[in-house]
Order: sequence, then structure tokens, then C-alpha cells
Amino acid sequence: MSPVPAVAAATSPGVTITLACEIGTVGTGTFKVTANGSSSLVTVPCGGSATATNAAWMPGTMATIDQTAGPVGTVLATNQRVYLATYAASFFTMAHACSAAFTAPECPPGTSGRRATTVPWWMIAGLIGFLVLVIIASILAPLLIVGQQIRYFHRIFFDNPEAFRKAMRNLALMPGMAWRIRLRSRLLRVPLPPGFEDAEQVIRDDTQRV
Repeated sequence: MSPVPAVAAATSPGVTITLACEIGTVGTGTFKVTANGSSSLVTVPCGGSATATNAAWMPGTMATIDQTAGPVGTVLATNQRVYLATYAASFFTMAHACSAAFTAPECPPGTSGRRATTVPWWMIAGLIGFLVLVIIASILAPLLIVGQQIRYFHRIFFDNPEAFRKAMRNLALMPGMAWRIRLRSRLLRVPLPPGFEDAEQVIRDDTQRV
């Protein structure tokens, strides 16, 4: 009498789940693995691994992984898929902390919104100080240029006061130069150059020059 060979279907060794937690190594995650109409639950510690097995699971079958619980304030991994094999299939997941980038219904209220960012006071003070320096430099730079021009004409016409007076008059008549000359005189407490009053009179008389 010959023995009847028993044909047994191979069973998958299951799925090994590795859990990394963004909040640290404290806490666990519970995962439900479903394949071939059967499900198994497995609890995985943060920073560790655990294997879910089931006698009904067959190699080549697609298994669905849903995280049913996790550390407080983290997003659960749901509807993940992996194919079973003749060896333990591997699945890695990260438990992200609830934030504006990672939102989910299980996140506590207020953790999924955009977090307010506080700017350090020294950064605000530095920005204001920089803007003040830029404004002061933009005012003083033209005054420095005007002063250089006045000294230049004074050296050229040192022995000709009338020519220097006409040069200062023409300089003050240039657009935007009159107020710079007057502001320089007030800030440095120096007298206005000769011929400036003549230029101001011309500007007042000329209604087209503003």
C-alpha cells in the first residue's frame, strides 16, 4: 500500500514592521495587517520591530497595513500595502509628529494648524538699525558730494571771488542741489556759499522751476 502524499500549501512567515517615532523612543504603535481575508494585530515599540503572522496568509498575496494606535500627537499610517513572500516581508514607517506639514484627524486640536513663529527681538532691532543706517547714508552721501564740489570750486576760484560766486549760483540752480546745500549748512553749521541767495531768488522768480 503506497502512502498518499500530503500536499500542504506554504504559509507566509508574515510581515516585520519597523517603527521610527519622530518624538523619540518612548511609545508604541499598534498595526492591523490584513491578507487573504484574515487580520492580525501587532504592537511595535518606537525604534523597534515586531512581526505579524497569520496561518491564513499565503506568499504572493498583497497585505494591507493600517495603524490603529500610536504615540500621542503623532500621525497614524493607514492603507499601506506590502506583498507577502516566502520570507518575512519588511515594512518601515515613521510616526510623524502632528504639525502643519503632517495633519490627520487623530491629531490633538491646535497641533495641525500653522504654528506662530516668534522673531527674536535682536533680529528686529538689527533690521531697524540697518534701515536707519541706510536712510542716514542716503541723506549724508549727497551732502558729502556737495561739500566736495564746493571745496573744488573754491580751490579753482580762490583768487576770483566773483567767479566763485557765479559757480555757486549755477551749482544751486541745478535740480536737487539747493536743498542739499542748505541742509549741509544747517547740519555742519557753516555759512551758505556766496551766490546761493541769488540762486534762491531766481528759483522763486521762475515759476516753472520747482
